[in-house]
Amino acid sequence: MQVSTTSGEAARSAGQTDVEQSVVEWLRAELDDPAITSSENFLDVGGHSLTFSKLNKFLGESFGVVLDQKSAYGDQLSVAVAAMQPIGPAEPTSRLGSTP
Repeated sequence: MQVSTTSGEAARSAGQTDVEQSVVEWLRAELDDPAITSSENFLDVGGHSLTFSKLNKFLGESFGVVLDQKSAYGDQLSVAVAAMQPIGPAEPTSRLGSTP
């Protein structure tokens, strides 16, 4: 018998952060696979470039962070989440044709 640890309380007691838990839950819903865990690799669970872009949009809007593609594609989800970077301030746009 396999025991599911999808509840927030069980995940946090296992050492998962809220962001890590949210990534796993988002991927489970997006990829329609309730068995995904944070110890798996993004590509191995069926993630691809479009999924990565959608996940980063979700993370940016929800937590103000983004995943590094190299880490997400090469490491376990938990490692990729630990290496997330905050979204920096918007770069000023250049004004073509304007004079100082």
